[in-house]
Amino acid sequence: MIGLAGLAGLWAGEASAQGCSEIRFASGAYSGEVAGAVSDGWPLCFRFGSGAGQTARLQIIGNENTCFTIPGVTDCQDDFSFRTRRQSYEVRVFQLFRAPGAENFRLRLTIR
Repeated sequence: MIGLAGLAGLWAGEASAQGCSEIRFASGAYSGEVAGAVSDGWPLCFRFGSGAGQTARLQIIGNENTCFTIPGVTDCQDDFSFRTRRQSYEVRVFQLFRAPGAENFRLRLTIR
């Protein structure tokens, strides 16, 4: 039974990663932005890769009721910096408080 639960967790993680959009930078740039709209109960997922020892900063722009979570790093922030490892990170953007409709946002990622 434990083996099945482990496989289900692995499958869920893979399915989640497949639904994430990549945050891309223009050639030579050190930052990039994505935009979207979130509604209650429907987070959006983005991902990015980094090298070890870099500083990544994520910022939500244009909405005070939207925040992001980076699993294993931080929860519900609108501006957050951290030292990276050589890996891919998943960023989930969602509404902080329930709202009647979708809310637009921009998410800026800077890596130096």
